[in-house]
Amino acid sequence: MRGRDLKEPEGGERVPGPQRVTLPPTVVASHLRACADDLAVSLTASGTAATVPELLKVVRHLVAGQQALAIALEGMAGRVEGGGEGALATAPAVDVEVVAEVLRAAATAVDCSAEALAESRPSFECVSDSVAPDTRL
Repeated sequence: MRGRDLKEPEGGERVPGPQRVTLPPTVVASHLRACADDLAVSLTASGTAATVPELLKVVRHLVAGQQALAIALEGMAGRVEGGGEGALATAPAVDVEVVAEVLRAAATAVDCSAEALAESRPSFECVSDSVAPDTRL
């Protein structure tokens, strides 16, 4: 995906490598969904959500999160493709191919979104530097 080191997301946090034992993917995805829902509510509800510098940090976390999601989607595609000869052997090959291709396309889309946000960081920083640090939006 675009030749970037996928183990070092834009936000500086490291994406867990395959050697790290984590929670089951369904638990992690459920937690991600809940956090995304909370973030959406906090940024769309009436009232002030955060200061401009805090929103800049949110953007940095979103970039890193999207980069990690792109890696996860690519990994899912690889698992689906690899399972076509074994565990998914009874599934129609064309459907396995479609699922893998859709997951790869989603990974590319999420990665492109992360790149777009990352490229806008200088403008976010300029806006943040132009207002008082306690300016709330």
